[in-house]
Amino acid sequence: MFRSAGFLTQDEPCPALLLRALREVGVDASAHRSYRLDPASLEAADIVLTMEGQHVPSATRLHRPAFTKVVPLKEAADVMGFLPGRLAVSDLLDEVNRSRDPRTYLSKGWDVADPYKRKLRDYRRAVAEIDELVGQVVGRLL
Repeated sequence: MFRSAGFLTQDEPCPALLLRALREVGVDASAHRSYRLDPASLEAADIVLTMEGQHVPSATRLHRPAFTKVVPLKEAADVMGFLPGRLAVSDLLDEVNRSRDPRTYLSKGWDVADPYKRKLRDYRRAVAEIDELVGQVVGRLL
């Protein structure tokens, strides 16, 4: 099961430009509503993939034990690039956590550029980047 969650408001529709960018690639998100990340969701998740590095400490503040399973999408894709074949989520997390330094999430370039309140081209770029990264990660998980 997959769920989209964030740190902003709850129960908001997608921005119109995001709906348009998604529609252009065949995704109808018109019924989607925002969901605010909470401790229970973090506890229940096997892995939490984030858009930005700063989301790692933000999620950890909500639920401290989540640190070992909250990973920026770009970092997960980077790690997957070094590992052969299909992997269990636990194998990916073991590799990510092998030499993890919490400070890197505030300084390293793990961010997908957030298009919120920007132009259509920014939403298109983010949709394409997220689609590619998700394919690199989720497409190889068992």
